[in-house]
Amino acid sequence: MVLHFTKKLQESLEKIGFSGEYHELPVYEAEEVRSHIISDEIIGNYGEAKWAIIDILNEKYGAVLFNRFDLHNWLEKNKDDEVAYFINEAGSNSLNYSQFLAPSGFHLWLGKKGFVIGIEQKGKGFNAVKINEKKLKENKGGAFRFFRECKNMVFFDDAEEARVVYFQVTF
Repeated sequence: MVLHFTKKLQESLEKIGFSGEYHELPVYEAEEVRSHIISDEIIGNYGEAKWAIIDILNEKYGAVLFNRFDLHNWLEKNKDDEVAYFINEAGSNSLNYSQFLAPSGFHLWLGKKGFVIGIEQKGKGFNAVKINEKKLKENKGGAFRFFRECKNMVFFDDAEEARVVYFQVTF
């Protein structure tokens, strides 16, 4: 487990040998609660952004890592694909618990020694330290269980008022 509360994005970019290649995939820019009227469009954008991240990673690193990332691995409970788990878990948290009920966008930084994925939400942030320490969960959420158990690094833009959850993979 590598769940960090003090790690900064700049440190992570240095660790992965950031090459200057960055992708931003918007999902929902409005600062109002997602309604049933616009949910289909937002969920479509959300799905497209998740698959775009997977496609970019497979194109860039597939030959290096000798395995392909696939969002279906999450559905099949293949925990070896931590990228699929992170994208689905953190994305789902944003869809269910963020102030506007949707991520505003996905971010991807590519480097020579790894990559960083960011999932951002607008509006009120959440206290990641408190959720982790007290193992708080709503409904059937896992209270950061995946974040605590994964081999790669999870960190936040601000651990006590988080709006971005980052996932750093190094090789």
